[in-house]
Amino acid sequence: MNLKRNVIVTVLLSCAAVFAEPKEPWVYLHETFEDYAVGAEPLNPALRRVEQVSVVDGGGRVGEGQVAHYNDGGTEGGVLEYNVGGGGLGSLSIEFDLLNNKPGVETGSSPIIFSVGLWNPAKGKCLGANVKRAFGLEFYQTGIDRTIALRVGKSAEQRDSYDLAAPQHVAVWVNDHDTNTLSYIRPDTGETVALNPDSFVVWVNDKLVGREPACGQAMQKSVSEGNNVLGRVGFGSTTKGTADFLIDNIHVKGPTGESTPVSAGRVQSSATEEVTLDRMAGAETMRYREGKDAMNLFVYKPVGWAAEDRRPALVYFFGGGWTKGTPLKSASWARWAAKQGMVGLAPDYRTKNRFGTSPLSSVADGRAAFNWVAEHAEELGIDPAKIMVGGTSAGGHIALWTAIEGSPPGSNPEESPRVKPAALFLSSAVTDTSGPTGYTPARFGVDALALSPVHQLDAKMPPVLMFHAADDSLVDYRTAVALHDALTASGNICELVTVPRGGHGYSSNFPEWKTKVRAKVEQFFRNENLLPVVPAPDPAPAS
Repeated sequence: MNLKRNVIVTVLLSCAAVFAEPKEPWVYLHETFEDYAVGAEPLNPALRRVEQVSVVDGGGRVGEGQVAHYNDGGTEGGVLEYNVGGGGLGSLSIEFDLLNNKPGVETGSSPIIFSVGLWNPAKGKCLGANVKRAFGLEFYQTGIDRTIALRVGKSAEQRDSYDLAAPQHVAVWVNDHDTNTLSYIRPDTGETVALNPDSFVVWVNDKLVGREPACGQAMQKSVSEGNNVLGRVGFGSTTKGTADFLIDNIHVKGPTGESTPVSAGRVQSSATEEVTLDRMAGAETMRYREGKDAMNLFVYKPVGWAAEDRRPALVYFFGGGWTKGTPLKSASWARWAAKQGMVGLAPDYRTKNRFGTSPLSSVADGRAAFNWVAEHAEELGIDPAKIMVGGTSAGGHIALWTAIEGSPPGSNPEESPRVKPAALFLSSAVTDTSGPTGYTPARFGVDALALSPVHQLDAKMPPVLMFHAADDSLVDYRTAVALHDALTASGNICELVTVPRGGHGYSSNFPEWKTKVRAKVEQFFRNENLLPVVPAPDPAPAS
């Protein structure tokens, strides 16, 4: 089918009334809005209620051809609701495209709300009230509030932000079975994940929304419990403010996920849902430590890579307070590096949630990973003198420790790096863990000062580029200033880019900073003669 990739939403509904999944997905609805005259209402047989919606020429902004223009005018709420199937469906998969048609900055806007509720063939508005929705997915209209919200009843369970004018890619799975999990495929890695009973999960641009777990967010019990069957889906808005969006390619079918009984107490929780990965899409898995505490890293090779190359490389460590996170969070930087012609590497390391370890183990693993990359540079097609290291938050703390010669407490001296990184790139990094001024010194106990990078710097450090928000309430901005001052006072190169606002996750709260940061990092690497990439010359032809 022709998906017009601005916002694509996939919803799986595994209903308690039916246990068997179809061997082949059944298609219940495929609405492209091409069969109606411009200006008409899209009166599909499955459509049960439509208000403030008309067909328009999409002008190529949302895929191709005609689209539905949802515009409630700011005076009365709109609605576009479908009822699919015969009331006894086992599962549903719903896809659609959505684009914000009026990403202005005026006040008085309202969100468009995509909702899922009980199967109901009535022609009235069935999803308008919170109590009638299993859940709602809200997209706010203006620059005043660039929010996506997952709503269950009156509560916003998760919040995130989106670029109002840019295409979004959304995937949502819902499992309405009371006792069975439902498998689905993660959009980011291709892994199969079990979604908890009576739960749903939302992905935006291949990322989970806010802090939701991959195993799902609980739905509203009054709607999802028992033998209720879900089948009413659609869009709505309130009578206050304007909701102006373009919608296209609504596709409803039955998915192929497996429904599996789950024993009491076996349901996953948000604190334990992270898994240690053996593979990631587009990457080659390599083991940087064997045996006890074995650990992987994931290698992204550029187009045209050859073992004879001596390319620069970027090793990037994910954040998560040494407690949570996986290389999925750092893979975007590794992929970015590969697109620049570098070799990108996303190492895993031990965290509290997955291994029950302290930050000392995280630091030990980071140093071991960097040392392994340097020692295996030849087989990786890397120039060992051009290995850059980066990290976010706690990952920045680990990155700093790859550049410090002394072996800190908890690290194996035999795994200590033999060379220094060519440069460091830090984002919202933890640079101070000491008692008086540092971040969570209690986590390090008596080793708080010994594990504090700003207090353990070598006389000669690699060039450092730092980004830190002035209003970071988690990791104090003053600690970034202190590291900058310590490095420059000792004759080292350090550039601190102050982000005016956005907090610890500034690039999530203000997505334009993702572009700014990457452009600055590329320029920084060029200034240090680490870019551009010069691949190995082609071998001379045999005479």
